[in-house]
Amino acid sequence: MKRFFVVSLSVLLLISLISLFAISYVDRALFSKKPVSLSLRVERGTSVKALLKELKERNVVDNPLLAYIYLRLKELKIKEGCYDLRGNLSTVEVLKELSKGRPCLKKVTIPEGSDIFDLDRILSKEGFCKSGEVLSLSEDKGFLSELQIPHLEGYVYPDTYFVNEKASCKDVIRTAVSHFKRVTGKLFSEYTPPRLVKKALGEVTEEKLLVVASIVERETNVKEEKPIIAGVIYNRLIRGMKLQCDPTVYYAYKKAGIKKKKLHRGDTSFPSPYNTYYVKGLPPTPICNPGIDSIKAAMYPEETRYLYFVAAEKGHIFSTSYNQHLKNIRKLYRDGKKVRN
Repeated sequence: MKRFFVVSLSVLLLISLISLFAISYVDRALFSKKPVSLSLRVERGTSVKALLKELKERNVVDNPLLAYIYLRLKELKIKEGCYDLRGNLSTVEVLKELSKGRPCLKKVTIPEGSDIFDLDRILSKEGFCKSGEVLSLSEDKGFLSELQIPHLEGYVYPDTYFVNEKASCKDVIRTAVSHFKRVTGKLFSEYTPPRLVKKALGEVTEEKLLVVASIVERETNVKEEKPIIAGVIYNRLIRGMKLQCDPTVYYAYKKAGIKKKKLHRGDTSFPSPYNTYYVKGLPPTPICNPGIDSIKAAMYPEETRYLYFVAAEKGHIFSTSYNQHLKNIRKLYRDGKKVRN
């Protein structure tokens, strides 16, 4: 009897030790944290066991079998998607993250000064749109009404976006337009136009400011010059002068389906409401999607007496009279510099 008691006690002790060891091992295997740094893409139909084996090989999961059992017990399913696993993570935390179905994101950059024609090329190249789809959407009144904008040009905010790679053409545009509204909403709602802007535009609207900003954007990429060029535009509008901005001519040809790499003298007489050599006042819509610096320049121009400018090697040379403007151009020609009004 005594011997039976001793044997039973020994067996119970052994079972307890094994249980403690098992519990300790399971705890370490599933709940102990370790440094993880892994970007992972899980495709639809990926074998869970194969994935867990891969995670074991990458030192993310300690015991694939226990991880698999945990998934079954908790009724968790590994979902397709792209995951960025970073930090001190346990196996359980990794499994929970992999069950969330994170979308795979694709980087898309819309440069400052790009227009709807550029946007169409960029988004079709990235696979979000069919060629010509952006141009069609730019004339889709129902889509524009949904976005609550008068037209696409000027309202697609230039920035770098990380978009669900399965997003549609409309989805990407919605994202960029929503971003435009977030960035500029407060700027426009709290805006009090300075005297120069009111005198030049009469009724100051967001639409008119964006048109000016778009011309500024295409005229210069020098931040410090932008308010000066905006001021020149307003000065000319006040005096009833044609703006005579080359970027508007290029855009006029684009709208007519004609590509121009370089302007020649006769090109400035091209009949179009966008051609500011041909018509007085502003173009009917923006000619590109301006960045925030150009938008602010249009809102807060620098007050000067300048009426003309010509592109030099670095920035522009400004003048208050046509005679001085011609002298500046002749000097640039003498120095062998390229000239653009």
